[in-house]
Amino acid sequence: MAESVKSFTRENAIASFDHQPSDSAIAEEIQGLRSEISRLRALMSEKTGEVYERVADRASSAANYVSSEANSVAGTIKEHPAATTTLFTLIGAVGFAIGYAVASASAESKQAWYQRYLGDRF
Repeated sequence: MAESVKSFTRENAIASFDHQPSDSAIAEEIQGLRSEISRLRALMSEKTGEVYERVADRASSAANYVSSEANSVAGTIKEHPAATTTLFTLIGAVGFAIGYAVASASAESKQAWYQRYLGDRF
């Protein structure tokens, strides 16, 4: 990891930028980085496994809930087909009315581009 501020003393300071580190110092640095990367990989795989287990449990419970609700709705539809048909027809009619109102309101506000600019000139 990073060295503390106290370790950067005058003795450790490099006198110029012309200093070339030795091959052994570079090899030590590379080895240290490799060990840090392997430690981070192990930590990430551990955390990923925990998260996967939690997500899998929650997804399973959500799927069971949705399945039970779908079965409940399907049972209600089978018991009351006339009410279901009426409900879907009513929902469709309301949707059509809203769509028609929005379309007619936007059609009234639209004009041809030349009517805005030429208006009363002709």
